[in-house]
Parts: sequence; structure tokens; C-alpha cells
Amino acid sequence: MMPVDPPVPMGEWSDPGPNPWVLVPEDKVAEECKMDIAKLKATGITQSFAIFRYGKLCYESGRDSASDVFSCTKSFGGIVTGHAQYLVKDVPKTGPGTGQFHDYDLASEWGLAGYGQQKLAFLASMATGSRGVNWGERSFSYDTIGAAGLNPFASVVNKALGQAQMSGVANIQAATRNLFMKLGMSNSAWGGSVYGTGATTTLHDMGKLFTMMIHGGVYNKERLLSEEWVYKMTHPALEDANTSYGQFMWLNHRGNAAGIGGDIGSGSNTKDGDPCSPAAFWNKYPHEVSKSPDCYKTVATASCDQKYDTGNFSCQGLGGQFAIGHPGLDLVLTVKNFSGQNGPMGFWDKIRPAIVALDPMYTGDNDAFCKAYGAGDYAPDLKVQIQQPPDPMP
Repeated sequence: MMPVDPPVPMGEWSDPGPNPWVLVPEDKVAEECKMDIAKLKATGITQSFAIFRYGKLCYESGRDSASDVFSCTKSFGGIVTGHAQYLVKDVPKTGPGTGQFHDYDLASEWGLAGYGQQKLAFLASMATGSRGVNWGERSFSYDTIGAAGLNPFASVVNKALGQAQMSGVANIQAATRNLFMKLGMSNSAWGGSVYGTGATTTLHDMGKLFTMMIHGGVYNKERLLSEEWVYKMTHPALEDANTSYGQFMWLNHRGNAAGIGGDIGSGSNTKDGDPCSPAAFWNKYPHEVSKSPDCYKTVATASCDQKYDTGNFSCQGLGGQFAIGHPGLDLVLTVKNFSGQNGPMGFWDKIRPAIVALDPMYTGDNDAFCKAYGAGDYAPDLKVQIQQPPDPMP
């Protein structure tokens, strides 16, 4: 039985639709964004950045022009792939390589040779170098330019969109244009064949893309990605390989991390992720495709219980190109060239005082806020929580 997306929660979220962002006036930031404008001005950040909350552009500093975001392209490509996957949702599956593709499909079913019994999840989570497909046999290997597993996803998308029942959006380039048009991402470009690097975009366009992600795949009151795809991008794919990577996306975690820098800090020496952000882990175990028996070192304790399933996630590009999603705070942070400053964690450390200052529960108390928010016990701006998809029927 295939997962069924719930009705679009009309009116639950706000965004600018395809229109340009309009900056909230400084004297309205406290009221409309629940952020202290004086503290935002005092961050000391010299790089260009922008903050989006409640579907509004709340603050920005520096120039915003289109530039290469390097490995943030991986997440961009994954989101476009999810949009294509949603577009083919009504095409019937009549055999291997037909209908809608899923992370639990074998890569070979979609015409990809050389991956043995690996499922598409292995490609999306950069685990194609694993010695086996079973629990305890998987490993993470950073797919720098996408050649190992990410780039072949383009042929999967093209095959799915090329089915006879489809019209209008016939390939991955068309899916990219369609998604960018619906979001109003007029200053972004991606070729659609190389997932590893090469996308160009602005802080404003990254804000739109990640606003859609923290709103569960809904933008301008239209579903553009399935809940299943959003959930799997923003939760660990294969815990034994890496708890800090989902499918095409970096995640906050509490251990067993691998990859560049070993964690969401991207270059930091911390081994336990960001203590002031909730860790991303599944609500129920085991789950497809991982079969992980529990949250497996994703959290500091043996407990896999969480009050709110709102883990923090990000795209990360060479030289400090970051977009960061905080679903529990209805918050997106974007920054460029923020290198050598402890990555997304360091950026959040600088922005957070402006949010904590006006937080309705922990006004100005950073330690108390971090203890609750970091544990997943506090999500004051969560309107609709996306649901863990059911395992597919055997």
C-alpha cells in the first residue's frame, strides 16, 4: 500500500508565493517575526545572510546575488527529484521501472546497472560504497561530484517523466523549471545532470526552497513534494552508515556521524552535532530501507522517544554556503561564504539570541531554551507535523 498524502493544510502556513520577498520593516520585526532587531544588528556577521520566519523575510544583511553554492546542489537536486516523483504520482505501476519511483525500489529496476541489490536510498544517501545491503554492512562515502550515485538519479527522473501518461514536464530540466516557476525562484539555475555541484542561486531563492521544506512540501497552498519524500530527506536514511545524512540532506544528530567534518558543523570538531537544535530521527523503528532496530546513536541516551519530530536539517556547500531549516520554529536561515566559523551550528549560535530574547516561553534564557529545544521537547511554531511514512507492503 502506497503512502497517501493528507489534504494540503490550507491557511496553516504563510509564504510569498511566486512573488518576490518583501522585507519586514525594522519596527515590525518584533511583532511579525518574534526577533529582537537590535540583536540581529549586533551579530557581528560580515557575510551576506537572510532570515525567514513565518513565511516572511524578516532580516537581511549584505548583497544578495546569484552565485555557485557548490554542494548545496545535492539538496537542490534532491528537492527537484522529489518534485518529479510527486508529478508522476498518478501514473500506474505496471512493473519494474514504471509508475512512481521510491527510495525502496532497486536501482536496477530503473535501469541503473552496477548497483547490485542496492535500493535507490543508497544512491540518495551516498552509501553506494557499502560492502553489503544489510544492517551493519552499510557505510557513507562522500560523493563529491555525484558520480558514484547521485548523478544517475537524473536518468531515473527522466525515465519516470518520460512515461506515456505524462505530458508537459517531460524531463528533469522541465521539472526544475516547473518547480522554480511555482516558487518564484527567478534567480536560480541548475542543469539537472550533475547533482554534486553547479547550482547557482540567491539567499532569497534558497529561502523559498527551504520554506517549502519546513512546511512539509507545501508552498502557495499547493503540494509540490510528497510528505514521504520530505520526511526521508530530513531523517537519517541508513543509521549504521551515517546519522547526519538523510537523502540529499545534512541533518543534526547526536553521534555516529560521517562525512565532511563528521557532523552538521561541516568542519568543526564536535562529534555530537548541535546541542541547541533537535536531532533528526524517526518516530518508529525499524523503518525502511534502513531496518535500524532503534535510533542507533542518533541521540545521546538510549531513549528514542521524542515529543516533537522536528529535527534540524541543512544544505552545505564549499566555502560556507548554507541553508538551514528549523521546522519547529518556522524558521529558515541562509548565508553565503560563512567558512571557518563552525558551519550551520556557528551561524545559529549568532542568530539565536535575537530569537530567544522574544521567545514566549524562555524569554532571554538561552540555556533553558537550548535544553528544551535541543531535546525535541519544544516546538512553539509547529503547526502541522509531517508524518513518518508507513513501510511499503512486501
